[in-house]
Amino acid sequence: MKYLFAVLSSAISICHALSVDATTDGLVVNTEQGPVSGTLSAPTVRQFLGVPYASAQRWQAPTSPPKRSSILRATSFSDTCPQNLAPANLEFLKLAGGQGINIPESENCLTANIWVPSVSRKQKTAVLVWIYGGAFQFGSSNLPIYNGQNFVRDNEDITIVTFNYRLNIFGQPNAPQLISNSKSQNFGLLDVEAAIQWVHQNIGAFGGDPERISLFGQSAGSTATDAYTFSHPQDKIVKGTIQQSGNLGLVTNGLLANPTIDETTWNNLASNLGCGKTANNAQLSCMKAVPFRALENAVIKTGSTFNLLTDNITIFSDITARAAAGNFLKVPVLGGSTLNEGDIFTVASELISPPGVALPFVTEVLSDIQTQTTFTCPAGTTAQGRLNARVPTWRYQYQAIFPNISPRPDLRAYHASEIPIAFGTYNTTSASIPPTPNEIALSKYVQAAWVAFARNPSQGLVNFGWPLYDPATTSLVQLGNPSNLTGIVLTSGSLLDTTCGNVPQLLSFSGQLSANFA
Repeated sequence: MKYLFAVLSSAISICHALSVDATTDGLVVNTEQGPVSGTLSAPTVRQFLGVPYASAQRWQAPTSPPKRSSILRATSFSDTCPQNLAPANLEFLKLAGGQGINIPESENCLTANIWVPSVSRKQKTAVLVWIYGGAFQFGSSNLPIYNGQNFVRDNEDITIVTFNYRLNIFGQPNAPQLISNSKSQNFGLLDVEAAIQWVHQNIGAFGGDPERISLFGQSAGSTATDAYTFSHPQDKIVKGTIQQSGNLGLVTNGLLANPTIDETTWNNLASNLGCGKTANNAQLSCMKAVPFRALENAVIKTGSTFNLLTDNITIFSDITARAAAGNFLKVPVLGGSTLNEGDIFTVASELISPPGVALPFVTEVLSDIQTQTTFTCPAGTTAQGRLNARVPTWRYQYQAIFPNISPRPDLRAYHASEIPIAFGTYNTTSASIPPTPNEIALSKYVQAAWVAFARNPSQGLVNFGWPLYDPATTSLVQLGNPSNLTGIVLTSGSLLDTTCGNVPQLLSFSGQLSANFA
């Protein structure tokens, strides 16, 4: 009996010790909603997946998630938000390394993923919050290229957070019944705001510094980052932004936002789903009751696109005037684009179109025009606007081409090609082509630059050796330039923007080429 008692006592002591050690190692974290338990995804990285940051009913603003007393096992990704994987979008994802796109979906998708150092630290880490792209139609924080493990493993003093937000008709329905002067129906952007609030309130418990939060995003995610600075000009949470291949120029040129409600698209889709073609409360109630999968499939089948709405709450009709007046959040910004953004769009378009008479040189010219008019010139305009407001600004252009990221000869330094370099997830892009030593070295360099910015948005990159941007000087940073593939080459921003005064003519020429050769 004494022996049995001793064994039981020893077992209880061991269990207690394990429990204490687990908490001490930070694998159990107390959030404002309740405790969550994570895992060690690498010896020095703690990982928490699928942690709810908000709750939301269809076409309602997000609210705080419910509190709980039990431990939430944050050991796997949640469902992703419903996607508009129309043929062109699907081809884009495949080309951009979107392995794992066939992941579970539901409307219960507003969750965050956190990667944080596992070692004991005297100081809390800087925090980078990622917002994915996808034209506000598709995308997921669950994709392997956005995994934050390697980013945290290979760099000190950084925590990475990613999250899901609502998309397409679920994120911005453009419903006539929801028009309001005081409430936005850009629910995806409201999700972004809720995620940032949740991170600020809870990241300290994970080991991140709530006073050192910066946003970074790509394409639509970068546009959402830029939009946040205009809708929150007095914000105290965000201390810096990294804008990769996207800004509000994508909204003001009409690509990602509608100036007014598009009633026709909404009513046609409602009619297709048996909810009638009259925009009334009965129609809205019917649309809310449609199963998400049926709604998602109808959007894809009908080729419907639901863009952001200019609501003067999250997206403003006078954005150019606001930018000129400096009416935005004046925090340091690192922004840029890739050398051949348009390649992925022209290739994706060709893959879903019947064979025509398009010639390679014509496709390349069309890609270069799209790169200049949609990405390079808006990046220059955004940088100049920040400079005019005396905001510390850096500008880059990504130029690298690696065989596992650009497996086709017509894919050069395309839109999204820098993402696996920034995240260190180059191993996820192609199972058959390994990364090159230069690719790995460039990834480490880019990560170190992003981390330097996050640690100290005002001075980090200066200390890292990057000059503040001035279009009149050689201060634009080229990353992956063939003459220095693993470091930087400096050039003048004005050289990139020489044709930006001729955007209407370029677009007209692009239209003529498309009509004649596509």
